Amino acid sequence: MTMDTETRNKIIEMYLDDSETEFDRILEAADRKQRRRATSWTAVLAAAAAAGIAIILWLAPLRPAPDYQLTPVQIAEGIQQMMLLDIGEIESIVATPAGSYAILTAQLKDGNTCAYILQCDGKDGNTTLLAYNDNQ
Repeated sequence: MTMDTETRNKIIEMYLDDSETEFDRILEAADRKQRRRATSWTAVLAAAAAAGIAIILWLAPLRPAPDYQLTPVQIAEGIQQMMLLDIGEIESIVATPAGSYAILTAQLKDGNTCAYILQCDGKDGNTTLLAYNDNQ
């Protein structure tokens, strides 16, 4: 039983048409799947970025804490307070300011040094000698 050439060509063409349609359907399904993955990753990255921004805004203070600077007058008052203390005969005092505090180091005549931390307490301008360190 032999088929004539024309019939055989029609059968082959129908088979190829069906294969082409199936191939196009598979490619379209893969393309949809890839687009869904890309959309999912985009959504995940957007959510992560939003969460990161929220954490940064939550951790960052709304207003920076006021940083009160010591004035030369306040440093002089701190030196005067040191001189009233009974730490020995003072040869010299060195003040090293650093923002809202200053380190006051007194060199005594007997060779010892004493260090204090002078801190500005706030808007009212009060100062406090916070620490004493006797270096012998």
